[in-house]
Amino acid sequence: MARLIPVSSKTPGPNGRLPDVSKKEFNQQVLDTLLRMLNISHTEQTLVGDEFVRGVSGGERKRVSIAEMMATRARVQCWDNSTRGLDASTALDFVKSLRIMTDILGQTTFVTLYQAGEGIYDLFDKVLVLDEGRQVFFGPPTGARAYFESLGYKSLPRQSTADYLTGCTDPNERQFAPGRSAQEVPSSLLALESAYLSSSYAHEKEKDLERYKQLMETEKTDQEAFRAAVAADKKKGVSKKSPYTLGFSGQVRALAVRQFQTRIQDRFQLYTSYSLSIALAFVIGSGYYNQPLTSAGAFTRGSVIFAALLTTCLDAFGEMPMQMLGRPILRKQTSYSMYRPSAIALANTLSDLPFSASRVLIFNLIVYFLSGLHSSAGAFFTFHLFNYVAYLSMQGFFRTFGLICSNFDSAFRLAVFFIPNFVQYAGYIIPVDSMKRWLFWIYYINPVSYAWQGCMENEFMRISLTCDGNSVIPRNGFGITKYPDVLGPNQACTLFGASSGSNIISGKAYLKAGYNIDTADLWRRNFIVLIGFMLAFQVTQLLALEFYPQYGHNFSIRIFARESEEVKKRNAALKERKHQRTDDLEKNIDHDKYLVTQEKAAVQSHQKAFTWENLNYHVPTPSGPRRLLHDVFGYVKPGTLTALMGASGAGKTTCLDVLAQRKNIGVVTGDILVDGRPLDSDFARGTAYAEQMDVHEGTATVREAMRFSAYLRQPASVPIEEKDAYVEEIIELLELQDLTEALVFSLNVEARKRLTIGVELASKPELLLFLDEPTSGLDAQSAWNLVRFLRKLADQGQAILCTIHQPSSLLFESFDRLLLLERGGETVYFGDIGQDSCIIRDYFARNGAVCPPNVNPAEYMLEAIGAGVNPRVGDRDWKDIWLDSKECKQAKAEIQEIKERGLVKPATDKKNTST
Repeated sequence: MARLIPVSSKTPGPNGRLPDVSKKEFNQQVLDTLLRMLNISHTEQTLVGDEFVRGVSGGERKRVSIAEMMATRARVQCWDNSTRGLDASTALDFVKSLRIMTDILGQTTFVTLYQAGEGIYDLFDKVLVLDEGRQVFFGPPTGARAYFESLGYKSLPRQSTADYLTGCTDPNERQFAPGRSAQEVPSSLLALESAYLSSSYAHEKEKDLERYKQLMETEKTDQEAFRAAVAADKKKGVSKKSPYTLGFSGQVRALAVRQFQTRIQDRFQLYTSYSLSIALAFVIGSGYYNQPLTSAGAFTRGSVIFAALLTTCLDAFGEMPMQMLGRPILRKQTSYSMYRPSAIALANTLSDLPFSASRVLIFNLIVYFLSGLHSSAGAFFTFHLFNYVAYLSMQGFFRTFGLICSNFDSAFRLAVFFIPNFVQYAGYIIPVDSMKRWLFWIYYINPVSYAWQGCMENEFMRISLTCDGNSVIPRNGFGITKYPDVLGPNQACTLFGASSGSNIISGKAYLKAGYNIDTADLWRRNFIVLIGFMLAFQVTQLLALEFYPQYGHNFSIRIFARESEEVKKRNAALKERKHQRTDDLEKNIDHDKYLVTQEKAAVQSHQKAFTWENLNYHVPTPSGPRRLLHDVFGYVKPGTLTALMGASGAGKTTCLDVLAQRKNIGVVTGDILVDGRPLDSDFARGTAYAEQMDVHEGTATVREAMRFSAYLRQPASVPIEEKDAYVEEIIELLELQDLTEALVFSLNVEARKRLTIGVELASKPELLLFLDEPTSGLDAQSAWNLVRFLRKLADQGQAILCTIHQPSSLLFESFDRLLLLERGGETVYFGDIGQDSCIIRDYFARNGAVCPPNVNPAEYMLEAIGAGVNPRVGDRDWKDIWLDSKECKQAKAEIQEIKERGLVKPATDKKNTST
């Protein structure tokens, strides 16, 4: 974290900073301010992490992205659903900070939001409502609800204004006022647009635009001040027309430092690369151990030089996938105008030099001296120089292909085409004189050939070889002993470069006769050409990034697979049911029956209860073990929907991972039981886990991904036809009818989230369904449909435990029970929620935190326990209040009863459990 923000920060020049404030001090002040504002100061020395590397939590990761954006100090900022993954209190604090920055700094802020609470909605100056790309409202937030109510749309109780506005554009959600219908109310897309264009809000907007344009034409003071501020921000030597505050060299320097820090923190890659390099060096060196200075060691010296060179050059092949993995970050940061795209190419090369140079040096030392090549400092360092420059050339070659290719497939195929030619036409396997005339030109455009020539010239120009018995003809053998053991007067040496009557062969003569290599070309041709290749491939990287950037697929469009006959029939059936549902909605017919049509088939619950007690989790850190969960306890009964909530970083996902047995690092203590019995080795077979990160096979379709899960995880006794039919039900439930044949990599965030849930539901979990923030990234209606579906699954006997962020009051009361955590993994509350959240509101009210009637209880309780930047309500810590409460004693007693009832039941037969 501490290393990410300074790179993002567009540090102003000396004229743009306060007097006596250095660049380093400015960066540190910006870092401290942003971390405190977003309440993530504790993550300053923590890795950001990703889907596979443990780092900050999901909510903290989102705030890292927010801090990165804020550090750019942009005057116009666009935030696309940036509250996704944040708890309600943190989301409100974030939008408040945007409000403050907008007011104080005078910046312009655009924000798109899903599931915005009333407190967030009231902070904005204007609200824009879109429906399929058409504008249906633009005006002050205070007038939006009244406008749509005047059109004839009904407002539901406890429904936030943001949810109401989005609901008015959704045919599945909107309701009309009593006595009004779709025929009277402008409900179609064109009707809504027409109603807005003829409203007073549209006329007022046009007047505001005209007044602003006139102001800009007459008032130039603000414009001149803005231009002067931009010029003051720029460093010396930066063009006035450049959008960057740093010059190219400054960008390269900052990026090189960041890339070096990133590499040195990837300890696994460092350890494996150095270990493999050393192991290969010993294998090659021992295979060619102590080559003799005789004719027997002539060809094998070329072999060890070629093997060492080839190993080093092919080690650079790993650079190609690395260029593709970093594309999303490159795309985001270059779009922020943090740096020129080409700067990252030079920075990558410079930051890698200390690691690659030391790794190749160690490799060359072992191979060179084990194999007995010429022992002198000049010979070794010349060998190392050619070897390393060849590595840098091939590194640039592979990086170039990684940059210009759109995917791994095309890059690997091109590499497979070039690598064999590089090997065969290096001049060792096939001498250049023996190459076919129509292919010998490959030898001259091959950087490996120049490196091998240079290493061969370096070695053989310094040695002379003695012709031994195996290279002498005629020679003794098969009982013949009349020839001398050394070269006699009537014998000749068969080694290339041998002269008549002499048993000493010059290395130079051997190269000239055998390979047509002139040692005079060592520095005048081979080294110069090799340096040229290295620089040329560096330039190709710069050009590829500047003029031919490959940022992956364009996710604003969807790509569909071709439909088969069976798929066409299934899609037609899905669309027909969808149209029927829409028609019934327009007739105000209850459509809830269409949500789940086969609940009993969907859930085959074994009615087992899941409990956990005294749950603690410690992870190793450089400063010692760190506790993430502390004495957490609770239970999930069959047929109940349990929510797991808390501030971002409180340990919600960690707790879910521990309960689902998904942690493979750290120490877990406590009791996790099913019906009072310890977990079996097949516990995972009866559960499903929808992760927060949407990890899928990108080239599969939506239907294929769900079917794959159903085929492999449902019992083998279930017919394929039944599994396929169930997948169709899941597709309809999650409203993915129009995306069944869409390729996963082209889906947007919302569709991928639905697919993640669908893949897990397709397995028909028999014991427990875990979901990690299933509603994050969904709009209010999609989130409500999903929770309603989970509610119906629970009503049929399914046990469900899920973490959730920013639930509306309607969404919140759909859950039966709540486990609330605060920072440090401490339990604050575990118990029932109640109708209209009456039970949990009563608990907090009895302890001094009274929820106002017009405030969402889910948001208020987080503020009460101090989840945001504001202090908690009351003097005592809420975990201590919970431990002393009667609710805590009741929950513990309930867990004991569950265990006792479970132990009375006989153990179930596992023959037909899902896989």
